[in-house]
Amino acid sequence: MTSVPLNVSFRRALVGQNLTLWHELCASIVHIQLNNTSDYFRWNYHQNGQFSVRSMYLALINNGYIDRNKLIWKLKMPLKIKIFMWYLLKGVVLTKDNLARRNWTGNLRCCFCTKNETIQHCSLIFIWRAVQFSFGLYIPTSISHIFYDWLQGVINKKSKLILVGVSALCWALWLSRNDRVFDKSPTITYMQVIFKATYWLRLWAQLQKCDEDADFLIVACRKVETTVMQLFANHGWRFTNRLE
Repeated sequence: MTSVPLNVSFRRALVGQNLTLWHELCASIVHIQLNNTSDYFRWNYHQNGQFSVRSMYLALINNGYIDRNKLIWKLKMPLKIKIFMWYLLKGVVLTKDNLARRNWTGNLRCCFCTKNETIQHCSLIFIWRAVQFSFGLYIPTSISHIFYDWLQGVINKKSKLILVGVSALCWALWLSRNDRVFDKSPTITYMQVIFKATYWLRLWAQLQKCDEDADFLIVACRKVETTVMQLFANHGWRFTNRLE
C-alpha cells in the first residue's frame, strides 16, 4: 500500500465506472499503515473519541451531521478567504452561469475546458485527484458536500485544518481562473495550481494557534507536491499538461 497508485494490474483494462470505483478504492486504502497494535473503538461524534449521552443527543437532533458552514468563520485563514468560501457555499460567486442569470451575454464556456462554467464545475475539477491520492479523501460531490458530511467522522481539530487546505485549493483555482479570464494569461497547468495552493497554505500555516497545527499543514503541502510529481512521473505525463 506504499506505492502511488497501488502496484496492481488487471488482465482486462478498467474503463468507465469500474475505473472510477478503482480510483476511489485506491484513495481509501493507499495511506493505511498496518501495525501490530490492538484495534479500539472510537466515537466519531466527540473530539476525544469517547461516547457521551450529550454527543449522542446532538447527533440525533442533527441527523448525525455537523454544520460545517459554521466552521468557515472559525478557520485560521485571512478574512477575505473566509468570505470567498462562504460565497462559494452560498452559490453566489460570479462564475459565468451566475453572470448569465444577471443577463450577461458572454461565452459560458469554462476557460479550462469545453464545458459550461459553474461553481460546482470550477471548484471540483480534475485537480481534486491530487487530494484523493495524497490523503485518501474521496472527491466531494458538491460544494455543500465539503462543508457538511464530507468530513464526517474526522476529528474536529483535523477537519478544520483540512478545510483550510481545501480553501487554499479553491482559492488557487479561482485565482488561476481569473488570470485566464481577465489577464489572458498563458495556459494554466496542473502543477501551477497545486503549487499556488501550497504557497497559500504555507502562508496560512503561520496563522494557526499552535506549532503542531502549522506543522500539519506544512507536511500536507510537501505530501501533495510529492504525490503529484510522482504521479506525473509514473504515468509519463508532462508537467506542462493543461488544467482541464
